[in-house]
Amino acid sequence: MVQNRKSQAAVIFLLLLCVDIALAVPFDNESLIFHAYYQGTFSGEKKIGIADVQWQTQRIGLNGSGKTALETRMEISSKAYAFVERLYPFRLVYRSLVSLQTMGSIAYERYDSTDKHGRELTWLDAESSLALRFREGYEYERDTDSQLPSVIVSWGSQQQDYLFYKPARHKALPQMVDQMALLQRIRREELSVGAQFEIPVTDGKRQYLYKISVVGSEPLTMANKSWDTLKIKFDGYRIKHGESKQDHDTVWVWLANTPQRTPLRFEYRNAIGRFLIDLHSLTIMG
Repeated sequence: MVQNRKSQAAVIFLLLLCVDIALAVPFDNESLIFHAYYQGTFSGEKKIGIADVQWQTQRIGLNGSGKTALETRMEISSKAYAFVERLYPFRLVYRSLVSLQTMGSIAYERYDSTDKHGRELTWLDAESSLALRFREGYEYERDTDSQLPSVIVSWGSQQQDYLFYKPARHKALPQMVDQMALLQRIRREELSVGAQFEIPVTDGKRQYLYKISVVGSEPLTMANKSWDTLKIKFDGYRIKHGESKQDHDTVWVWLANTPQRTPLRFEYRNAIGRFLIDLHSLTIMG
């Protein structure tokens, strides 16, 4: 059992790391439900459930631009898991807006029920290299009416309360994606064993470079179905002062070897244990 808040925070951090990197959908009207598990020191080496993950996508028009974007929404909750609720209950919501023309992120919103800052939205504009952060109800002396562009002013879930907070620690780069949209970007590529990619990524504040490789093909049974899969390796490097440093251990992702590239399983291991996120059900909405 977790003995202190630091250990509790480590468990949730690693879960979010795996989820943030892994989950994304590159087409419309798909609803996925995943179950997250942990096996290791804090569970007596037993595999236990720790969270439910709901993921939905929809294509939306960008306000006044005539262009379309892919909106993704992810909700993570420990509500159904007494072990986690006793130690460190959490409710998280992430939203991502990605241009279908450039496959780069436009905006990234996150809400963590355990974060005192509430909701935060990052706007990325690659044309001007701007990456600006906004917070719900943040009081700042600077006039911010012109900071949040009309293309997303009605998109944020608490848009009426968003005020400029500060710039991100990096510039917005061409085809930079947020962490939720990373796999979405990969799934649109031609994937085969041996393929490799390098993609600039933001978590809304910091800059990363992800090195991604398709390492193999293997069968997997998930959501009561047998699949042929592609096994993909994700290594993240944080960029700071022009230098890169590996930010976490490898995250492994299994995608269905079909045109839809359905995400089936995500796995992350470190010194305290193994984290799995497995597909539970898949629905194509009308």
